[in-house]
Amino acid sequence: MGTFTLEPKTEHGVSRSEVLKQFRYFLKVFRDADLLESQGPKDQAQALKVLYRWGAMETGALANAARRHPDRLGLVDDEGELTFAEFWEASCRLALGLQARGIKGGSHVAVLARNGRPSILPLTCRHLLGFHIFMVNANSSARQIERLLEFHKIDCFIIDEEFLDKLTERGAQRKIILGYTENEHPEYETLNNVIDSAKVTDELPFRPPRGKHVVMTSGTSGDPKGVIRRTVSSPQGLASVLSGVPWEQGLVVMLTAVLFHAFGWSNLMMALQTSSTTVARRIFDPAQALEDIQRYKINAMATAASRIRAMHSYFTEHGVTHVPGMKFIVSAGSPLTKYEVQHTNELFGEVLCNFYGSTETACLAAARPEQLAADPTLTGEVYPGEVIEIRDDDGNLVPEGEIGRIWAGCYDMFVGYTDADIEIPTINGLINMGDRGYLSDGGRMLHVLGRADDLVITQFGEKIFPGELEDSLMRMDGVADVYAHGVTDPAFGQALRVYIIPKEGQRPSEDEVKEFVKTRLSDAHVPREVFFVDDFPRNPMGKVMKRYLPEKSTI
Repeated sequence: MGTFTLEPKTEHGVSRSEVLKQFRYFLKVFRDADLLESQGPKDQAQALKVLYRWGAMETGALANAARRHPDRLGLVDDEGELTFAEFWEASCRLALGLQARGIKGGSHVAVLARNGRPSILPLTCRHLLGFHIFMVNANSSARQIERLLEFHKIDCFIIDEEFLDKLTERGAQRKIILGYTENEHPEYETLNNVIDSAKVTDELPFRPPRGKHVVMTSGTSGDPKGVIRRTVSSPQGLASVLSGVPWEQGLVVMLTAVLFHAFGWSNLMMALQTSSTTVARRIFDPAQALEDIQRYKINAMATAASRIRAMHSYFTEHGVTHVPGMKFIVSAGSPLTKYEVQHTNELFGEVLCNFYGSTETACLAAARPEQLAADPTLTGEVYPGEVIEIRDDDGNLVPEGEIGRIWAGCYDMFVGYTDADIEIPTINGLINMGDRGYLSDGGRMLHVLGRADDLVITQFGEKIFPGELEDSLMRMDGVADVYAHGVTDPAFGQALRVYIIPKEGQRPSEDEVKEFVKTRLSDAHVPREVFFVDDFPRNPMGKVMKRYLPEKSTI
C-alpha cells in the first residue's frame, strides 16, 4: 500500500448547480415526508444543542431519540434488548471506558464485528470522543487485516471472538477489545468489561472534533481499500432515500444489511433519526427473522436480495403465505430478479423498494414500491442531484436505452481513499460504478443488469447476464435456489454455468434444466453445465462467492 491520508485531494463530484438543485428538492421532500419530530420550542432548542455538540450523525441522532423516547425499545440484538435510554447510556459508558484507555479525538479505532452492539456502539459513541472509525469487512484475510491495521495506524481494535483466528501476532500489537464472545479469553478485555468499568463521574469533551468514518472494502483483488465517507454539512443526500423509501417516525426495523457496509450503516442512521427500534442479529437466519417479525411486530426491513431469497424458500417450505404489517422492505447490493420482486410482494404486500448506490457514493437511484411492482426490471428513479451517465467501453456516451457502463456522482459521495496513491478515474467528475445498465424515460429511470464483468457472450453471439437465468430457473419446480455465472470456453470464448440447490426430494435432471431454459428463454441461454449443490459459499452480506464454488456437482 502507498501513502496514508484522511484528507485526500480528489476531483470527483457533481457541479454546484446540481448540489443546489438537490438541496431545493430535499427541502420539498423533507417537508412532505413530515419526519421532523418536535415536541415544541423547548424540544427544538434542546435538539439544536445536541446537534451543536455532537453533530447530526449517529451520536446526535441517538441522543435526541433517547431524550424524546427514553422508554421506547431502541435496540434488539443477540445480547438482549435496550431501551433508547439504555442504548444511550451504553454508548456514553463505552466512550468513557475508551477515554480511560487513552482513546481521544483523532485516535484510530477499527471494528471487525457482525451486527449487534460490538458494531453499533462504537458507531454511536464515536462523536462523543471524536475518534476516527474504520469498519473492517468480515471477508478480509489475516494478512489483509494485519496490513490494514498497520497502514491505518490503528490504536484500538474491537473484534468479535469468531475472527480471532485472523489476528496475527503483529496485528495484536495494539489495544485489542473483544466484541461478541461466548468463551473466556483472559488475555483480552471485552466490550462489556469496558462499558461496566466506566467511571460515570468522569467527563467527556464538550465538543470533540468530528471523526472520519472509513469503510473498508472486501479486498477481493488485493488489499482492502479504505473508503472515507464525507462529513457533510447538509443532509440533502437523504432526498433520494426519502423519495424511494417511505420512512416514518417510530418504526420497528429489521436490519439484516451488514454494518461494515455503507448500506447497513445508512439504514442504521435512518432508524436513529426516526427514533425507530433496530433489530440487528449477528447471523441472518430466516427462522429467526420470522420469529422476530412476529414477536416485535417488525414493520420495516433493510436487507439484500440473497436474504429475500432465503426467506422465500423458508416461508414456502413452512407454509407461510402472507406476512402482514410490513410498511417497506428496502433491498440493495445486487439486482433483484423479477421473481424476487413478485414473490416478495405476494408474501408481504406491495412494499418492496430498491436502492442503488455503492460504498463510494450514496443512494444514486431508488424505486418506490409501486414503481417496482409495475416494472420489476427497474433499479430506481434518478432524483435531482444524482447524476448518472451510460458510456461504452471507450468512455463515449451511448443513446438512451442502450446498454453500457454506469458512471455516477452525487453531493455526498466519498472523500477519497485512505491510500492517496490510488487513482480514481473520472469522466466529468463521475466515477465508474463497475456495473452495466441503461437509462429510460428521458434519463430518469435506471435499469442495472449486473456487474460489468458478469456479461457473457455465448457461442450464439448473444449478450447475456446471468441474472436472466436465475430469474427463470427460480420458477422451476424443484429449485430452491440458483446461481449462474460465466466461464471460459475453449471453443467459443465464454459459456454459462448454473449451480442449483434443489428442494428436498425434488431434484430435476440436468437435461430438464436445460430444456426449461431453452423453452423459457432461448438456445443462447442454455447453460453449458448444470451443477447441483447443498449450499452456496456466501460472504457476510449474503452474496455468493464465485471463487469458492465447486467445479462439479456435490450432491
